[in-house]
Amino acid sequence: MAKSKQLSGLDKMFELSKPFDKKDIQWRVQRLTKDGTAGLALAYINVRQVQDRLNEVMGTDWQTKHEVFGAKTICSLGLKLDEEWVWRSDGAGDTQFEADKGAISDSLKRAAVSFGIGRHLYDLPSVWIKCETYNGKFKRWTEDPWDKVRQSNSDFS
Repeated sequence: MAKSKQLSGLDKMFELSKPFDKKDIQWRVQRLTKDGTAGLALAYINVRQVQDRLNEVMGTDWQTKHEVFGAKTICSLGLKLDEEWVWRSDGAGDTQFEADKGAISDSLKRAAVSFGIGRHLYDLPSVWIKCETYNGKFKRWTEDPWDKVRQSNSDFS
């Protein structure tokens, strides 16, 4: 997006909510079938992509505050829209990998969704994808999740 002119708050919200390219979307397994041959695939973006989108659209007119409440980390994300600070918050628990850092990242991603960033991912259908597992843990997808999404959205599947 060109920063040649000042955008209105509504225009910024539109830019923030633009879908990410398919090549930028990653997939993780939410749960596996009992036999471990398929997993429920969830599409996601990483926190760097969220920060890049905020920087691209908002410049320096965004900020975060993180607070810990029990087992949850709450991120309050503030955007300066039409000369007013607008705040939205959401939270996340510790993750299995780098627990504290994961909670901080996940809470920012969740707060960003409330401004439209990555919200389109929630509109994707739930798809079960064939996969490989090792000792009951997910190893890799053996089919392309996007193929299943296309089939799920097709009238001819």
